Amino acid sequence: RRGEEEEESEEPLDLSWPGTCRARLFYIVLAPILFPLAFSTPDVRRAKWRMFFPITFIMSIVWIAIFSYLMVWWTETLGRTLGLGSKPEIMGLTLIAAGTSVPDLITSVIVARKGLGDMAVSSSIGSNLFDICVGLPIPWLVAMAAGKRIDVNADGMFCSVVMLYAMLIAIICIIALL
Repeated sequence: RRGEEEEESEEPLDLSWPGTCRARLFYIVLAPILFPLAFSTPDVRRAKWRMFFPITFIMSIVWIAIFSYLMVWWTETLGRTLGLGSKPEIMGLTLIAAGTSVPDLITSVIVARKGLGDMAVSSSIGSNLFDICVGLPIPWLVAMAAGKRIDVNADGMFCSVVMLYAMLIAIICIIALL
């Protein structure tokens, strides 16, 4: 059974027109995302493209950055249009942060149901570490390389850092006890 699931996930992307109405609707809705990804990112599920996995990884990160920027921008625009708050960019970042946590939650629940609780926790921690170690510094480094000054409001920073370390220690202790 496990081999069948792995084979299903190894099928390359098929861009042909689907046969059912429901599949066609999904195809049309996903086309603005699907086509740029399909034509700019090598599909390593095809044997001839397997050696290009580093390019696929890099392009995936590039596309995540592009789509994240667009989502925040669209949410800010919606916030300004609806007159929500004095800082719609905060609303945009908050909603996007909540929305991007949903896939991590779903992944963790699926893995935990399979009896792999440590993998569920590791997935969440790994995702957050990637966000903190790559997602925040790279845009700041690019902005500083362009000569822009970045001001960071440090009010409450000490408390936030202490809480993060406390959560990290608590998670490590809980995993060690299991």
